[in-house]
Amino acid sequence: MPAILTHDFFARDVADRAKAELPLATLDEREAFLLGSQGPDPLFYITIYPLMAKWAKVGNLMHDERPARLLAAMREAVDRLSKREKDVGAAYLAGFSCHWLLDLTVHPFVNAWAYDLTHAGVPELGPEYDGKVHMEVERDLDETVLYRKTAKTIAEYRPFANTLRASREVLAIIDKIYFYAALWTYDRPIDPTTFSVSVGCYRTIMRLLYATRDPHRNAVAALERAITGSPYSTYGALSHRVRASASSEFDNAEHRAWTNPATGAVSRDSFEDLYERALDRAPAVASAVLSRDFDNDAARALTGNLNFEGAPAPSDAPLA
Repeated sequence: MPAILTHDFFARDVADRAKAELPLATLDEREAFLLGSQGPDPLFYITIYPLMAKWAKVGNLMHDERPARLLAAMREAVDRLSKREKDVGAAYLAGFSCHWLLDLTVHPFVNAWAYDLTHAGVPELGPEYDGKVHMEVERDLDETVLYRKTAKTIAEYRPFANTLRASREVLAIIDKIYFYAALWTYDRPIDPTTFSVSVGCYRTIMRLLYATRDPHRNAVAALERAITGSPYSTYGALSHRVRASASSEFDNAEHRAWTNPATGAVSRDSFEDLYERALDRAPAVASAVLSRDFDNDAARALTGNLNFEGAPAPSDAPLA
């Protein structure tokens, strides 16, 4: 998945481009839309809360399984909200659809980098470290997007202060959407506060990851490596650096050929090409999920049964 800032700025770009399709009339609606652009990712961070950690698996299910049914179920959940809540719920769903769109467009590109680097025969950089490399690539691109959009680094633009905003009332509305979507799509009756707790956990993690000084970041990463015995640090891979650059060594500005590990398809697209392609499609996707006739059939037509990885995931496939 692209990382938190890339998704946030993508949603802001969509909101600017699709004002007719997305009449975000209130602050709550705009914040719900931007929070929706983070998709199910907040669920991955609920693992830091032991009593709720088991629901992190629902994030994996949403990411990998039954994408068409998931979007249709979320749309149905929005329809069941009270009149007062529907506009906020719809804004969240529109943002969520943008997350799916950017993920399925960019994920194969990031996966290609991770696959190539971990299969290059470099000592202590084998396939078992694919996840760490994936995080590194996404973080590097995140830093680039931030500088391109704002001419700022994290020293001036704090990720934890500028993302994941939403009031308790907004989170309570989204909790309802998640409860019904998880039940109807995956037969998982999750805790009714799962999403709001996840967002709280994600906010905490973002604050802990924030470091503007390399010695601080390096010390924490070294401590993690010493404790885990791994040559690579998750903290180091996720923590944004102060990097004032509008380019990334992973952006493929040279348009070199790369191969989608899931399909074998070859492309020369750069990160910017993929970002713009998703942005061009986003207004139509948001409009589709908000239409009155958006049901299972419409969701299958929209998604092509492609999950957030850009891989086939039919609605009738058994859960992994």
